[in-house]
Amino acid sequence: MRTFLLSVFALFTASFGVIQPSPAKADVVWSVNGTFQDGTSLTGTFTINVYGYLAKNYSLTTQANGDFSGFTYTSSNSYFSNGTFYVDFQPGYKQDLHLAFLDSLLTPNPDNPILGATSPATGPSYECINSYSCYDLGGGTVRYLGSGFASAVPEPSTWVMMLLGFAGFGFAAYRRPQRLASAS
Repeated sequence: MRTFLLSVFALFTASFGVIQPSPAKADVVWSVNGTFQDGTSLTGTFTINVYGYLAKNYSLTTQANGDFSGFTYTSSNSYFSNGTFYVDFQPGYKQDLHLAFLDSLLTPNPDNPILGATSPATGPSYECINSYSCYDLGGGTVRYLGSGFASAVPEPSTWVMMLLGFAGFGFAAYRRPQRLASAS
């Protein structure tokens, strides 16, 4: 009977996040990988909190090429703005990294495409320098993202629940052969 109860508990624990009647609100951590049209990369992470705002623990790095020296956008050196489908990182008024996404940033998604440039080389996702907050893209130097995606990283509590479920299954499986051996 104890093994049965442990198995039921483990199954409940493992499936708790899957069968909730309404989705729980939680921070969504996004891991970003992208490639600019000049062949350089964009990598890093940012977090959208439970209220739908960009948290101050972001770090996105671009590689150097030509006029672009490469930069790491962090909360210590830039301010930000965000919407449901985009994020902006701006260190002062001379540089900007703008990322637009196909799907909402409020819902975890294993593959949320970054909207890249089309032909000709313009697009909603870009990095620009030497323009007043890059509102006038023609006033500075711009490079567009050609492709990329963001992946939602599970929050720590999700990992804890999964590990508890696996531990419960393992404990139940471990206890059963011992009980059968001691009964014979």
